[in-house]
Amino acid sequence: MEYAFTDVDGDEGILLSGRFTYDDSRKFHDMVADWDFGRRPDVRLDFRYLTFLDSTAIGMLFILANRARDAHGSVTVLNAQPYIVQTMKRVSLDQYVFLR
Repeated sequence: MEYAFTDVDGDEGILLSGRFTYDDSRKFHDMVADWDFGRRPDVRLDFRYLTFLDSTAIGMLFILANRARDAHGSVTVLNAQPYIVQTMKRVSLDQYVFLR
């Protein structure tokens, strides 16, 4: 997985690309540590270039949703491929993040 802090649908957000797997745990935690939840409790994720999520990545997204919620914010996923959305719905991640 690669990520970049960028404009996502008119607000600050994070663009994720490639395969998001267990091997990206350190990179994900670095990304979350670099996000200022105090200033930006709402996290917008652009998944347009994300091609795969494994179970560890899904768990990391639950962690991100909890961090945002603790900061009185939320996580919104935009531009995900239909099969990524389907996977997120199967594990009820859509109960914790907004899918647009």
